[in-house]
Amino acid sequence: MQIDATVGPLEARMDVRTTDTRAALLCHPHPQYGGSMHDAVLDCAAQRLSDAGFATLRFNFRGVGGSAGAFDNGVGEKVDVIDAWNWLRAQSNWDALWLVGYSFGAAMAWGAQRDCAGLDRLVLIAPPASAIALPAEAGDGAYDVIVGTEDGFFSAARLPPGARLQTLPGADHFFGGEFDALAAAVTTLL
Repeated sequence: MQIDATVGPLEARMDVRTTDTRAALLCHPHPQYGGSMHDAVLDCAAQRLSDAGFATLRFNFRGVGGSAGAFDNGVGEKVDVIDAWNWLRAQSNWDALWLVGYSFGAAMAWGAQRDCAGLDRLVLIAPPASAIALPAEAGDGAYDVIVGTEDGFFSAARLPPGARLQTLPGADHFFGGEFDALAAAVTTLL
C-alpha cells in the first residue's frame, strides 16, 4: 500500500484487525545501510504489539523501496514520520497511539514526536545516541529506551532526561541472537 506524504507516496504496510483498538507507527533503521520496513527488529516489535491488540503501520522512508524521493540526511525523514503518523491517526479513533523507532528510526521518531498529535507513548529501540544527537529540548517527559549492553552506537550519557531505560545483557545494536529478550522487553511496556 502507499500513503500520501509531503515527498510523494510512501510505501507502507498496515496490519490491522477489526478488534484492534490501539495503534503503533514503527520507524526503520538507516536507509543508507539497508534499513527498510522489512527489518527483523521491527518484525519482532510489531508481532508483540499485534499480540497485544495494536494495529501496526510500517513505512519506508523517502527513497527506500517504493517510496518517492531520496535520502535527506534526517531532515525529510522526520517529515515522513509526521506524515505517516497523521495518516495512521486519521484511520480510526484509537484508544492509544504509540511511536516506535529502531536505530535511525528511533532518532527520527525522537525528532518528530512534538509534531505527532495524540502521542501516548514513545519507544526508542537502540537509539544511536553516540552517533546522532537527540536534542534535549525535543522531548516532553518520560519515554522508553530498549538497548543492548553491547551496543556500540549507544551512549546513555547522551540521552536526554526522562528515559526509562531497559538494558538487555549481551545484546548488540542488531539484537543478533537476542530476539526473545527484545520481545520480552517490548512485552513489559504493554
